[in-house]
Amino acid sequence: MLGILWFFLWQSAGIAVSYYLFPEKRIAVRLWLGSVIGTLLSMWAPIPFAFLRGFGITAHIAAAIFALALHALWFARRGKTVPCAEDAAIDRPLPYLLVPFMVLAIYLVGSHTLQNVDGALYTGQCTYGDMAMHLSFITSIAGQQTFPPEYNLLPGTPVSYPFLCDSVSSSLYLLGTPLRWAYMIPMFFAFAQVFCGVWFLAREFCRRKYAPVLAFLLFFLNGGLGMIYFLNGEYSLHDLFTAFYKTPTNLTEKGMRWVNVIADMLLPQRATLFGWAALFAVLYLLFRAVFRGDTRLYLPAGILGGLLPMVHTHSYFALGLMAACWLVYSAVRDRFSREWFLRWLRFGLPAVLLALPLFLWTFPSVGGNEHFVRVVIDWVNNGKEPWLWFWIKNVGLVFVLTPFAFFAVSKEQRAAFSGAVFIFVVCELLVFQPNEYDNNKLLYVAYAFGCFVCADALAGWLGRLRSPAAQGVLLALTLFISTNAAVFTLGREVASGIPKYGYELFSRDEAAAAEYIIENTEPDALFLTRDNHDNTVATLTGRNIVCGSGSYLYFHGLNYQGQQRFAEQMLTNAEVFEANRESEGLDYVYIGYHERALTGVITDYLTENYPIAFSAGAITIYDLHAVS
Repeated sequence: MLGILWFFLWQSAGIAVSYYLFPEKRIAVRLWLGSVIGTLLSMWAPIPFAFLRGFGITAHIAAAIFALALHALWFARRGKTVPCAEDAAIDRPLPYLLVPFMVLAIYLVGSHTLQNVDGALYTGQCTYGDMAMHLSFITSIAGQQTFPPEYNLLPGTPVSYPFLCDSVSSSLYLLGTPLRWAYMIPMFFAFAQVFCGVWFLAREFCRRKYAPVLAFLLFFLNGGLGMIYFLNGEYSLHDLFTAFYKTPTNLTEKGMRWVNVIADMLLPQRATLFGWAALFAVLYLLFRAVFRGDTRLYLPAGILGGLLPMVHTHSYFALGLMAACWLVYSAVRDRFSREWFLRWLRFGLPAVLLALPLFLWTFPSVGGNEHFVRVVIDWVNNGKEPWLWFWIKNVGLVFVLTPFAFFAVSKEQRAAFSGAVFIFVVCELLVFQPNEYDNNKLLYVAYAFGCFVCADALAGWLGRLRSPAAQGVLLALTLFISTNAAVFTLGREVASGIPKYGYELFSRDEAAAAEYIIENTEPDALFLTRDNHDNTVATLTGRNIVCGSGSYLYFHGLNYQGQQRFAEQMLTNAEVFEANRESEGLDYVYIGYHERALTGVITDYLTENYPIAFSAGAITIYDLHAVS
């Protein structure tokens, strides 16, 4: 309960800040911006105090005092109500979009997050890979309280990942919220923030009635022409709903890589979810500042933008690319005036200065890694298919219509869309991380603006038809072609939330072992385990292991291969184990399903020489502190 109160304290503080900063906005806008600000504050507020006292209770008490001070400041300085300058009718469609999409999001998050089935913990298809990593960050940050945090997957190495997307749940977990709920509650709010962010930004961009609705649907129900592989018999609907990643938006072997944003971006990738929650708010403020003349918004946009990198670095890069194009447009429009320079200085200065932790925490850990920022032409296609066909079959109708829609919208809209074009070109030439696929975290931001342009142009084209029936038929056909792949993909995720069609992440015995470890070992204890991604020790308890999964560490740009080989040698060679257990500081050996699968695992030697601290089924934990 204390953790939940903590989170809602910051939501309230964010709304108070929003009401102070944006008194002229509609209530819906203020609540949305306030919720985004509140989430960012809940991530960042403990950080200054954590440098002094660690990521513990003291840091959170100090941060809570700061939250109460924000409330007091708002009450002391609140003024008279400012009349809203916006038409209330323009947001009427939002509840009709928000409610069903939030119901879907809540179901997916709930069914995919450590769902307890007779003591075993289940997850869904899209979260089977990434969830374990995020849980290891959450539990280790809360348990070990070292700050800046270090990998419990590679002890002694500072975390090079934007960890604030996970530390927001670490705070809840630290304050007594069960791990499952600590993971889910901030995600519920982040989903609502992303949905609202796309809506309000589309509402600002689009000029024609109902175009924001169409843009919203095109973005969140994105999918290309992947169903052709099911209609031609190469795959069956049974494969789609039961096999692992045989969905029309994610068929790697067929070159389908334009995944659905809900199923494969927001749900499994917490950094993207929380990053987009903030990014769309910043883009909304900056769009209003540049294209609507609301110049007061440059500063708050810069401050919020500067807080982005340690939440989601790709969102910060996307903001920078968009802002660069908008800056050039406004410079030409305003003729490089002194006022223009000062306005952009108010945005740029905090956006750069507040991002310094990115350089202090992240870059030193991966410095010199040649896998970052390199030339890769043609994104993940790499010339395997004709360039045009690859993008048409992946993105679908939006990609086909965008060039035509570009010339059907206003000059101002084309200027705003220039940032999307810039992002697309950059991502077709460069990658910014070891996994070139991750460029989609930038590309989807460009795609959002493509949806805005297409929706506004489509609304104009349909409006020219005199027959309402013709308008309805063409609109329905457009939505069917654009969204059918997404509907089936999301259907697969809904089905995978049912344990029969889902995935057991941890068995009953593994969950019991995790409970024992939490209750009976030190938070910084070091375990010798195998490097499987679903590592019980690292994920559920936050304890250190000699080396975690390369599926995570490689894509973070870390040099882990030596430790990986060393851990396996100690598990399979008693002499290597004995020669190094003390110098490595090993406390326990965890032998489970994955460890027993190793050829020559030293289980018999451990049983003969060390006491068994825990045993259940195939799980055995050996205590190295005393020899039996």
